[in-house]
Amino acid sequence: MNIFLKKNKNKKIVILDIPLLLENKINKKKDILVFVQSKRADILKRLKKRNHFNNKLFKKFKNIQLPLEYKKRKSHYIIKNNFTKKKIKRAVKDILVEII
Repeated sequence: MNIFLKKNKNKKIVILDIPLLLENKINKKKDILVFVQSKRADILKRLKKRNHFNNKLFKKFKNIQLPLEYKKRKSHYIIKNNFTKKKIKRAVKDILVEII
């Protein structure tokens, strides 16, 4: 990750999708965190569609993750994901405009 960040240090903004960022304590104070909120049932439905979905592994990962409410409190922005591309793109654009 450090190599990637060094290569892109001249960019205005770098977006990283790191699911266990807070759990691994690799976020920095200057990082801007965006929490994408989705319904649990929708997330599980999408995961089950994956070829190598493993319910036991899913439960183990779920147990090591921080509570979603904690992640929401730590985030600077929250996007409600209703799985429609148009609304998600608009929310991301709005956040980028505000940050830049």
